[in-house]
Amino acid sequence: MEQVPIRLQDRLEEIKVIEYLQNIDKLHLVSFISQIPLPIALFDYDARFLGLNQKFADIYESDALFLFDKLLSNFSTVVFAHFKEAIVYFSDQRSYFEREFYVKGKFYLSYFKALRNQNNEIEKILVVCSDVTRLKRRENVLIQNNKKLHDHLYLDQVTGLQNALSFDHYLNELWQKNTPIHVSFLKIDIDNFKAFNRLNSYTHGDDILLQLANVLTEEIAQTDIQLFRSNSASFIVIIENRTEWAVTTLAERFKYAIESQRISFVENDEFLTASVGIYNYQHQGDIEMPHQHESLKEGVSNGREVDILLKLELAVRSAKELGKNSLYQFKE
Repeated sequence: MEQVPIRLQDRLEEIKVIEYLQNIDKLHLVSFISQIPLPIALFDYDARFLGLNQKFADIYESDALFLFDKLLSNFSTVVFAHFKEAIVYFSDQRSYFEREFYVKGKFYLSYFKALRNQNNEIEKILVVCSDVTRLKRRENVLIQNNKKLHDHLYLDQVTGLQNALSFDHYLNELWQKNTPIHVSFLKIDIDNFKAFNRLNSYTHGDDILLQLANVLTEEIAQTDIQLFRSNSASFIVIIENRTEWAVTTLAERFKYAIESQRISFVENDEFLTASVGIYNYQHQGDIEMPHQHESLKEGVSNGREVDILLKLELAVRSAKELGKNSLYQFKE
């Protein structure tokens, strides 16, 4: 995208447009501009058309003779706003200025060039446009493809939540923080979910996971709390800088929200519940590893990640040992 204005500038120099326009008289201006194979217009300092070719007028579905001596502001508020930006830009002695605009279903790149007199005062502003619609469409396709790739890599395909890779990414960013931060990790594990899948089918199990993901998402709506799907029957919640009481209260709310869905096993009165494990972690910032080599830091970071996951798993197991729908906080 950034190469387009450079090509425009090179082409203008190649056909000596700027050189001619510096000294051309009004009598020959219209004839000269009309022969240029690009949409081009010349303005005075007040954005009044001094000359333009039909290719430029076609952008606005107008006529070059009609636009002559008219003010740009009467035909395009967007390009006029860019014109005013360019004037400010040129006041710093910069050579050219470019902006994109959209009109009548097409994208254009506008290139502004200040033409100065011998006293270095701006006398005219040259504007050249290039149709970049195809380029923008390719760019939009690339953006969409990148989004699809990102979603495939970082979002769980069943629930739409952030996945385990996203959780790893969060931890990697956490290790890079320079300031201390308190992070509470919650692991929500659905009780007896393997048995539920066997009795009801894995397809129905996926539907239930999506339902529970939506329920948990509602519980943390409009907060900075993050929710991940960890594995087949587990969710991980990340809560930063909250008190132990607040974290425990939220964990109880998660348990209640799942239980209140009253999702039953086949032909019995048993409902799905969840056990929750909690681990509180105090990140100290760079003071933990002040002068270590990057490879050593990476090794320590990986070790801390494994340590957190292990303690979360131990917390969940301890909760399940207390019975279904229980909560346990791991403490050092």
